[in-house]
Amino acid sequence: MEPLVHLTLALSFATLFGAAALDKMRALSEWPGVVRNYRLMPDAFVGAAAAGLLAAEAFTAAALLWPPTQHIGACSAALMLLLFATAISINIRRGRTDIDCGCFGTKLHQVLSSWLVVRNVSLAVLASTLLLPVARRPLTALEIAISITLVLTLAFLYPVVAVVLAAPGRADARVLSDVARPSR
Repeated sequence: MEPLVHLTLALSFATLFGAAALDKMRALSEWPGVVRNYRLMPDAFVGAAAAGLLAAEAFTAAALLWPPTQHIGACSAALMLLLFATAISINIRRGRTDIDCGCFGTKLHQVLSSWLVVRNVSLAVLASTLLLPVARRPLTALEIAISITLVLTLAFLYPVVAVVLAAPGRADARVLSDVARPSR
């Protein structure tokens, strides 16, 4: 794999999982309720599962930033995305599409949809490309700047794309106001 592509993907996934973990930490008291809403386990396990998922997201972000652990971070990212896709699929099959996906804590309210399953599976496949061998050549300062610029651009576009691709008439009205209103 081209080193510039590898760096951009690793930084993008680190940003994605880091932002998701931070948003959940900001609304820590609400996060177990989001996990509980999926109804995939007894209530007695929800607190531990919520804490474990949050820790796994933070670990994944950190592992993707350090080259010696990027393979572990890539595997963790792909597995978590597939786990999330499975949980969403189960609830869609149950007809429970009105719950919040919990992807970014309370910051980006999204109801469950097939689009989220496709997105998560696609991201899992993309994360697994970080396991491919990387061509051995040093990156220039310009290439590193380009990678960082791409990652920042993607970070700003991600919530906008989520709103645009939300199921028509299903997106929570708070999504638009949260995206349009600057953070305090």
